[in-house]
Amino acid sequence: MEFFTDNINLVVFLPLIMCLIIGFNRLISNQIDKATIFSISIISAFICMIFSAAVFDFSVMKNMTLTQNFQWLSLEDISLYLGTYIDKTAISFVLLTNITAFFIQNFAFLKLREHNDFSRLLLYINFFTLGLNGIFISSNLFQTYLFCETAGVASYLLINFDFSNREDSKAAIKSYIFNRAGDIILLLNVLVTMYFSVVYNELSGLSALSFSNMNNIAASIHSLMSEPVFILFCSLLMFVIIMKFIQAFIYITFESNSKTNTSKIILYQNSFFALVGIFLFIRLNPFFFELSKNFWWTVPVLVLIFVFLGISNKLFMPFCSIAGWIEKYVVETVINFIALLFRAMSYISGRFQGGNFQSYLIYSILGLVMILTFVLIFYVLLINV
Repeated sequence: MEFFTDNINLVVFLPLIMCLIIGFNRLISNQIDKATIFSISIISAFICMIFSAAVFDFSVMKNMTLTQNFQWLSLEDISLYLGTYIDKTAISFVLLTNITAFFIQNFAFLKLREHNDFSRLLLYINFFTLGLNGIFISSNLFQTYLFCETAGVASYLLINFDFSNREDSKAAIKSYIFNRAGDIILLLNVLVTMYFSVVYNELSGLSALSFSNMNNIAASIHSLMSEPVFILFCSLLMFVIIMKFIQAFIYITFESNSKTNTSKIILYQNSFFALVGIFLFIRLNPFFFELSKNFWWTVPVLVLIFVFLGISNKLFMPFCSIAGWIEKYVVETVINFIALLFRAMSYISGRFQGGNFQSYLIYSILGLVMILTFVLIFYVLLINV
């Protein structure tokens, strides 16, 4: 059992390794066939599932907690740590994520193995799994923020998997906006916590942002802040949780009537963002427990949050339509133009390799133009100096 608990970080590193393998295979023009890539990926997902199940038995059945930390950045007044914090909550979410990822990859292979971009879909699924596992086993709030950014990028790529689908593009843009709003506020809360740990010396080092010390962190910050400021702080935390939770419904909002296999995979995978919202609520619950002592202050603030979400959701709809149109037609046109330009350059280069007088003449003219351009630029710079 110690082997599984000591190496639980593999649930993060194995999806990362798979992303690197698939990415490298695409760089070398898919020299490794789809079946082999899928076999490696599904073995990786199965190993992650086995490790999660073993540690689930360790943490839930035996009621034990695992904490691992190492210092990766040391500033003058505070140190930042990366590590692993496994308890009943964390390992339950990790196990659920890896079981789902395993079955989604099997479903993708059965239904979409003939798809030209199957390996890219497999890359996005592994990238998303990496982000979710990282969030759930993070030992502190700052590390959670980093993996929230990772999962947000993966979510955008998954939703926008089909570049030519305007509805998916609009859903991806909306997901990106809500993710960035939530992550910026989460970063603000992390920085505020670090501020109090430095200025007031109430929290320091390893305990400053760690989930294992969250009860003390919440109590300390509550005692240091004035009541209205603490209510605002907790309300912003609730805003982050809501931003993450509603990710599950963004793709449903824009999903087309045709239920393709690709749309099902994206929907199932992206709906797991709701787990991030639930997980953050459980992790940050000590703040809301402290806040409940003055519950009536929170009611108007939470009402304002939901009003803001409702208004912003309406405002983002036309924005997403415009951005989706730009992404499909403008960006796609630029990409096609660049591809056409490269093809033209490749064709011209091929024509120049004939070794005849015409090729020599064209090369000479191009060289002369480059020399004259260089001399002109040098002359202009010399005059300015």
